[in-house]
Formats: sequence, structure tokens, C-alpha cells
Amino acid sequence: MPAKPGNLLAWSALYGALGFAVGFAFGVLRQFVLIPAFGERMGHLAEFPMVTLAACVLGIWIGGKSAAPALALGVLGVAVLIAFESAMALGFMRLSLAEYLAGYDLTRGALFPVGLALMALAPALGRRFRRR
Repeated sequence: MPAKPGNLLAWSALYGALGFAVGFAFGVLRQFVLIPAFGERMGHLAEFPMVTLAACVLGIWIGGKSAAPALALGVLGVAVLIAFESAMALGFMRLSLAEYLAGYDLTRGALFPVGLALMALAPALGRRFRRR
């Protein structure tokens, strides 16, 4: 855990890294269990609520622990996650930029941006719970 409860960059880095780890774990589940069982599209649709809920629970917890500005923490955490995601997709998996960006295209049915928006807002919800 970051040493200071208000350290925005440390909490954001932690949130983004843990969010990426959660997404990676659910990605393995999707590829090896859900897609073989339900098909490509249904496997993605089945995974989405699970990974989004897990990332948001993480954000709520971090938002409740940190004194850093909650919305900034969420947005920067998502930026860290996108940096990890981009490095993995473009560098390790060797996707083309067009293939990678298609994962963000809502008009093609991509849900990833919706999950990222919810992840960005989750620490603010955690902050709200902490005040009660």
C-alpha cells in the first residue's frame, strides 16, 4: 500500500495495476472457459459484468482508503490500466493499432470503454461510502 493516504500518483498506479491484473485474470477465464463454452460474442458478454464488477469493487475499496481526490484517482488509475493494456496488446500480442482500437469502438459493440468509465467513477463511490 502507498505510505501516505493522500498520495494521488501512488494510489492511481496501484489502482491501475490491480485493475489490469483483475482484467488479465478474467481474460484468461474468458479465453479458456467462456468462449469455448458459449462462443466468441457470448463469452465476451458473459465476462464483461464480472470483470467490471471486480474492478469497481477494487475502486470502491481504494477510494475509501485513500485521501487523494477520488475522481482524479479513478481517471489516472484508468490511464495506468490503458498503458498496461496497450503495452500488452501492441507489444506482446502484436495486434495492429486498428485491431487494438476496435476494442474501444462502441459502434462495433465494444464494452471496454463502458467498463473503463465505471472504473474511473468507482473511487468516488468509495469515498461517498466512507463519509457515512
